[in-house]
Amino acid sequence: MNVSMAGKWVLVAAVLCSAAAWAAESATPTTSPERVERKGALAGLPSQPGPTIEKIRALGDNEWLNLGRPAPDPKWGQGRGRAWSFRMAYAPDLRGAFLVGEGPHGFVKPDGRFDDIFFYDLNAHRWICIFPGVNVGTFVEDIKKGELKLNVDGQLVDKDGGIVPLATGHSYLRQIYDTDLRKWVTSCYVSGIGGNMWCAPAAWYKEGYALLNKQGKVDKNPNNFLCFDTVTGVFERPAGKKRGWVSCERSEALFYLPTAKAYWTYSSAWGVRIGDGATCQGMVTKTKGPPGIDFGACYDSKRDRIYMSGGIYRPAYGKDEGYVYIYDVKTNAWSNPPNKENAIELPSSAGGGIHYDSVNDRVVVFRANDYVSAYDPETGAWTEKLPLPGGVRHGCWHGFYSPEVNAHFIFRAGDGSEGVVWAYRYKRAVEKK
Repeated sequence: MNVSMAGKWVLVAAVLCSAAAWAAESATPTTSPERVERKGALAGLPSQPGPTIEKIRALGDNEWLNLGRPAPDPKWGQGRGRAWSFRMAYAPDLRGAFLVGEGPHGFVKPDGRFDDIFFYDLNAHRWICIFPGVNVGTFVEDIKKGELKLNVDGQLVDKDGGIVPLATGHSYLRQIYDTDLRKWVTSCYVSGIGGNMWCAPAAWYKEGYALLNKQGKVDKNPNNFLCFDTVTGVFERPAGKKRGWVSCERSEALFYLPTAKAYWTYSSAWGVRIGDGATCQGMVTKTKGPPGIDFGACYDSKRDRIYMSGGIYRPAYGKDEGYVYIYDVKTNAWSNPPNKENAIELPSSAGGGIHYDSVNDRVVVFRANDYVSAYDPETGAWTEKLPLPGGVRHGCWHGFYSPEVNAHFIFRAGDGSEGVVWAYRYKRAVEKK
């Protein structure tokens, strides 16, 4: 790291250490998001609250509500289930969340599209298609005609120069919403040409890939973030001076740290990395937390902490090893308190979800097909297991928490199939006297 970068990240550390005031303020949800003039698919958001919002607001303690199938996108239809992709990146200013991930390996939808990106509009209970996916039937011909090509940075673009996502893969815990830049961000995108091991054997991809390679363009942004700017309505892939600090490994978890306006990643292979999303430059702290891969986790906005599962494909838990690993942003340090009564092993990115419920100050844990439990960050105590209703048990789970309506949302669908959205309230907010 050069002197200027070292100075930059000393400053970031100072910002992290002064986060207490922000954290206290952020625990209070906003009710009227700032109106921003947007272009593209998300123009006009947030929507006016529809009839489902009042039903959600009326939920009682530990109560579930089947909202049914969301209204389809007028052109591209329904969002579909996708394995290993529980987290839906929630955008509070848009009042909705992003759904991304390829679903079944190499899955091509009935309409011939591969690897789409959808947005769930909570207020209107509807799907909005951000990107319909690449048309595999015309992929090769589109390259031959110049409808798809590589730009000077070696990125796959359309005829107008817009970035074209191709094969982001399962999203795991690697998509977020940057509330300051108003961008959806993923670290799943490895190559400018796109593609992964699952689509690589397909004839449409092999022929297209060979044609793109003949254009002789070198990928200048390997392993850097793929972003969607919700204001301009276009995809971006920033070029970093230090290439690929984020390192798109399968085991990675990604979070946005509003206290530092920085991106945080973790892998048991190399520890914590903190970086600037705009420049893709960052630092490796080598601060090691849980072993394994495919973590489940959530961010505690009150304490400026990240709670993480112990991972899977790991050694058995030790005698005094707790199920919850806690990363403190201000001190760049991990802790692992011992389990208390009713403690449960936190799920992976395929086995359920973990949300920080800021209204009730609880970490609410969903074990897919099984139960709900809640963890008190202050005392380490756990509730008893709360059973799930039958209709929400099976299929892939995708979820997010909205403090504005104090509810958790689960999109439940089969892998590659259409599904329904459920709303859940852990507890009603206690009125302050």
